[in-house]
Formats: sequence, structure tokens, C-alpha cells
Amino acid sequence: MRITILSLFFLVLLVGCKNDSAQKASVDESELAVDESYYTGDFVYYADAAVLQTTNDVFSVQIDEKMHELSEKAKEFQRTPYDLVQVKLTGELIPNPLKAETGEGWDQMLVIDQIIEVSKATTSSVMQAPTQE
Repeated sequence: MRITILSLFFLVLLVGCKNDSAQKASVDESELAVDESYYTGDFVYYADAAVLQTTNDVFSVQIDEKMHELSEKAKEFQRTPYDLVQVKLTGELIPNPLKAETGEGWDQMLVIDQIIEVSKATTSSVMQAPTQE
């Protein structure tokens, strides 16, 4: 578990820049509540860990039905399972229960309420599959 989380963290941190125009899958933003929090950033899900990297923070993402829906939408924009996708989500930040139990992971976990937009990331992964130690 620790290797997977650390691999995802390094994957998110070690991406190269790339300027590709992106298609987008989105919903009508007029349907959203005014007081909902938006989270925009790069998303990746691999094995048993999901991560969202925003401009200023990195969050664990709760693995549930909404996260799996996001993962399926993301697949159409990924060339490999390690490619990041740009997402815009609404959700709630909670203390990460895994961090409290094991001390591993990020302090906060995002529970996704709604998937607003999914598109090809403006960055491109240059990582290879994590190696076994």
C-alpha cells in the first residue's frame, strides 16, 4: 500500500509539460448549487489509490462509485494507466481515515459529489510502471 501511494505521489510530481488541445466531457454548470466547492486539477487512479493534485494541494480521493465513474470517464483521455487527466469536481474534504489508521497518505480526502468536467491533461506523464521493491 505504501509503495502504491508513494508511486502515485511521485507520478503526480514528476510529469512533463505538454501543450495538447483537449476534448472535454462536461455537465451543465447551471445545475450546480452556488455554495458547492470546486476542485480542479490532475487526477489519477491506479490499483488501490486515487489522487487529485490541485495547484496548491494533493488529496487522496475516496474510492467509491463516483470515483469509479470518474475513472471510467478518464480512460478515454489516457494512453496508459499512469496518464493524468484534468478534472473539475465538486465534493467535500474530510480527514483521511487511512492517514489516521496507518499514518500513510495525505491529510485530507476528497469525497466526490459531482463530476463537472474531464479532459486530457495539459501535462503528460513521463513515468513508467512502478517497480517492485
